[in-house]
Amino acid sequence: MFQRLSLCLLVCLSLFACGKADNKSKTDKSKYKHKLIIYCTDEFRKSGLEATVVPEFSQKYNCAVQLELYPTVASLCMAVKDPNNEGKFDLAIGIDNTFAASETIAVHFSSAHELNKESLSKESIFDTSLRLVPYAYSNLCLVYNKTILASPPESFGELQDAKYLNQIAVCDPHESGVGRATLFWSLALFGPDGYEHLWKSLRKNIYKSYPDRTEALEALKRGECNILISLNTIPAYLEELDPQSNTFDTSMLKEGSYQYIEAIGLHKYSPSASLAGKFMRHFLSPEAQKMVVYKLGMFPANAKTLLPMHFSTIPFTTYSVNSRLSQQLISEQVNIWLQFWDLLFGYQVY
Repeated sequence: MFQRLSLCLLVCLSLFACGKADNKSKTDKSKYKHKLIIYCTDEFRKSGLEATVVPEFSQKYNCAVQLELYPTVASLCMAVKDPNNEGKFDLAIGIDNTFAASETIAVHFSSAHELNKESLSKESIFDTSLRLVPYAYSNLCLVYNKTILASPPESFGELQDAKYLNQIAVCDPHESGVGRATLFWSLALFGPDGYEHLWKSLRKNIYKSYPDRTEALEALKRGECNILISLNTIPAYLEELDPQSNTFDTSMLKEGSYQYIEAIGLHKYSPSASLAGKFMRHFLSPEAQKMVVYKLGMFPANAKTLLPMHFSTIPFTTYSVNSRLSQQLISEQVNIWLQFWDLLFGYQVY
């Protein structure tokens, strides 16, 4: 009899304990008073930027931050433009200036009037209405392995030389912002009539077109290629992460560069616009902007951000040719340019 009573008592205690655990779980889920929904690319989480920016904001404003992640900037843009998503999110993070121009995406966002425009680096502002607000930027260049190439190419003409056969990595402009910036760079320099000739001449030297800049950089680090068309902040970023990492350097080509910029936008149908504005100001503060350097490997858009040692040696101003390519021309011709890319890189050996 005593054993039966003991068993019943244990069962009751177990059920009571489970009930308390469930209540605690429910309390944890509802502990925040407010909620913010952000559409962003996977890179926001994978890079570690989310972990350094979001928790502090959540605690400060008693706010739960829910991320809806998209694998590419292309898929993020599709989600922003989908009318079924109107009123379902507050902010978008990760749309870059090339996709903004291609997709005419700025019309889906509200102007950030309350932001201090003076704190932003002038060269990083690509939407003068501040519907898309820059948080990170860099310039395109050649990133090369200096232990193998003593004298890197200094122009697109030199880059076509047969001695660089199968040595160059590029990013795919369909999904990658850096890839699309690379394509636009060639168009800004050589025009719609000359860019095809350039890429046909370069094709023999291009080892592979990668889906994003992270994969392309890993290929460079593995030694699969010796030259990468990407961001001029990469070598400094790698040295900040590992002071012994001094294998790579940059070549800023004589013809001029193309600037790549990532932005945050407040959706015009945001259900929590006031709170979303607070997040933008938090994200663009010098403290949060410093994390852009360490997590994304790019310049912070806030000019008041203290830069680490290796970044402070990179020239702030580089001759950029972005303005040579108009928004109208991009909107009208981008699909034709992408079709040409497909014909050129339609067959790759993996």
